[in-house]
Amino acid sequence: MASPKICVLGGCGMMGRVIVHCLLRQDQAIRITVADRRAPSVALPPRARFAEVDLLNHRALVRRLRGHAVVINSTSHHFNLPVMRAALEAGVHYLDLGGLFHFTRRQLKWDSAFRKKGLLAILGMGCAPGVANLLAKWAADGMERVEEIHIKVGDRSWNPPSSDVPYAVGTIREELTWKPAIYHGGRFRFMAPRSGLEWFRFPKPVGRQRIFRTIHSEVATLPKSFPGVRESSFKIGFSDEMIRAVLHPRRNRKPEARNPKPSPPSQPHDSEITMAMVHGMVNGKRVHRLAGYTAFSHEDHCAGDWNTAWPPAIVAKLIADGEISERGVFPPEKVVPLKLMLERLRKAGFRLSLRNLK
Repeated sequence: MASPKICVLGGCGMMGRVIVHCLLRQDQAIRITVADRRAPSVALPPRARFAEVDLLNHRALVRRLRGHAVVINSTSHHFNLPVMRAALEAGVHYLDLGGLFHFTRRQLKWDSAFRKKGLLAILGMGCAPGVANLLAKWAADGMERVEEIHIKVGDRSWNPPSSDVPYAVGTIREELTWKPAIYHGGRFRFMAPRSGLEWFRFPKPVGRQRIFRTIHSEVATLPKSFPGVRESSFKIGFSDEMIRAVLHPRRNRKPEARNPKPSPPSQPHDSEITMAMVHGMVNGKRVHRLAGYTAFSHEDHCAGDWNTAWPPAIVAKLIADGEISERGVFPPEKVVPLKLMLERLRKAGFRLSLRNLK
């Protein structure tokens, strides 16, 4: 039996490169197409080949995707719908890393089209969204009714303070400036950007941190996946240095030295924790649970890259191996096998926890 072929769209980008690395770590026999606008600056590992692609050329994109089992879309969420349409036409299963609420809601409308073609699309299969959704499912297990789901993300770095942005700058700018959605009283509402400030105590090593609302896809799907939910939110902690670097890049730029001395690149040394706080009913009593997903930097990858790249790599392999049989368009909590996913994440080195709150 031939090894599955997986296409990583945007595979030369910051996140795409890590996804390729994670795919190869779990299966050395897998065949990967690294599809991007430009060739990578470094040699690709065995079993991976580069293919040039233009996301604005629909016919060429369809041709590029044909023959693959799964496409992992690690490009901007602004291309989610065009890539979904190309995957549908090419007969390829689809994964992406999230759609900042609005794009995800539009993508869900493609469910019947994917069902008719016998294809599966999983929306938001990174860390948050992605594992965050599965943490909510884990915490809600056994509850007669789920009433509230709140996702909280924090991080800590042991490197000197930096204005470097470890994610796509455009995406973080949208997170910080678009009105964040919450689910309140049984309906969606939009709040002021970076509102809902609170101090939340994460487990060690992150500890107490300031977090606030940003636009995110978890809120678009979790209230619908768990009927009875009345409240749902997403909050994250960004440092003041990162916020200034994203929102005021020119003001934050330092003057260049006349004779700059090259400095060795610093190794990432950080941790990121994603948590799902779920409130519900068990045996007629209200219970409160907290599920967590902790990542540490690894080799030359920061924690945020590492914990975002592993989940789509794992799930793409599950789809290619026939471990997920559903067809249609779904968020992760509806179709990803929870027990198997938790096992694979632990094997990859992530710390997972579940506890009851008083």
